[in-house]
Amino acid sequence: MPWLPFVALGLVIGACSPQPLALWWLWGSMALAIIALLHARFPVAARWTALAAAAAIGTAVSVPLPSPSDATRLISVHGTVSSVRWQAMTQGFIVYDATAILPSDWESPSRLFIRSPGVPGVRPGDAITASGVWSTGVRGESLRAITLEVQPREDGPHGFAWRTIARIGDHQELAAALLLGRGDPPERDAFRTAGLAHVLAVSGMHLAIAAGLAWWLLRALGVGWGGRLVALGVLVIGYTWLTSASPATVRACVMSLAVIAYSSLGREAHRLGPVALAALVLVLWDPGMARNAGFQLSLAAVLGITTIGIDLIAWRKLVLPLRAWPLDRAGWRLLLWLVRAGCDGLVIGIAATLATTPLVAWHFGVVAPWSCLTSVIAGIPATIALWAGLPLLLCAGVWPNGPWEGLYRVVEWNIDALASCASWGAAHLPQLPSAPPSALALCAWPLLFIRLHDGWDLLLRSLAMAALVWIW
Repeated sequence: MPWLPFVALGLVIGACSPQPLALWWLWGSMALAIIALLHARFPVAARWTALAAAAAIGTAVSVPLPSPSDATRLISVHGTVSSVRWQAMTQGFIVYDATAILPSDWESPSRLFIRSPGVPGVRPGDAITASGVWSTGVRGESLRAITLEVQPREDGPHGFAWRTIARIGDHQELAAALLLGRGDPPERDAFRTAGLAHVLAVSGMHLAIAAGLAWWLLRALGVGWGGRLVALGVLVIGYTWLTSASPATVRACVMSLAVIAYSSLGREAHRLGPVALAALVLVLWDPGMARNAGFQLSLAAVLGITTIGIDLIAWRKLVLPLRAWPLDRAGWRLLLWLVRAGCDGLVIGIAATLATTPLVAWHFGVVAPWSCLTSVIAGIPATIALWAGLPLLLCAGVWPNGPWEGLYRVVEWNIDALASCASWGAAHLPQLPSAPPSALALCAWPLLFIRLHDGWDLLLRSLAMAALVWIW
């Protein structure tokens, strides 16, 4: 049983605390002494004590930054537009990870809303430099811009990608959100209602789809194991750059590089090893990230998939192998593969939904019991759109007027199908309002995802989950 997941999870839990634990250094030191006594004869208890020690230390590493004072009301920032809320005589848009130009001691927020004159109009992906009056309210920090300079997105480093997106048909904004993680498509409300908001937020799912395609192509070209690992690392970093290093993509990038590092050492990673290493690195790099809802949901989803998701897939292989015989025809082999992929995709969706449900209810006051089903349905066109769209961005960037019409049509058809899936899910399988879970249910919920051993274990955990839902 490894130590790293206990230390990483404890640090994340502690960093969520709004203030340091009183005498945290004393509690941490006492826990370390207890670990030394328990390590030889009670290794499991020692690891849980390590979790408590890491949690106590984590409360001290993530102290919330103080709000800017009245003296820093006049500011100037530079950043990239993520989405546009309205466009008229005045315009409102959101800039993520803005960089403060003036004053130098002002801590830039992760999300800054800017109101400015309507000319020139901004678009997602444009680089802006704005100066004006800062204010804060219940919706976060905002800036009423007095001056605004705009660099069109076509003139930026990702200009080739935006020029390619501009040639896609009716759902350009949806394609930009799916492929580049930028934009505010009109279909966003339908995706949110159907529990498919994660499809538009470029994250680990998108990176895994892109990496899977690259790995298959490299193997088909005969590239060796070491060469594939190096190429995959370059692709992961390049995709993170293409999406302007959005926080969700950075988290997925760190996790992917951890898996590549394990593989390069010739070791088979423990199922919780890469995710624990990624969480530890990210929280040490930016302790405030632990309180971010996106980070919490991503971490919970991956933990659910790597624990109960993998166990349920193994159980499916034992009960329903769905393997072809050597003399089976190609059509039957294809049908078995589709059924196998559908079952495993549904299982993974169920695991991720179960793991994230309490956090979704805690942060947003809703639950999405059908998101596993809608994710499987929408996952097919989303995967094909990514597999065709990412090579299209690369090819059209190198040769803008090349013979890429076929790729354009494939992307357009699947983007249309994805929008239809979201509309159908919003109409027939919407999210349901829910009260936030109790503190007991929220803290005990992760225990349900400890590794399953047999059918009785699955039954007991199902009963425990039902009891927690009742307590909730």
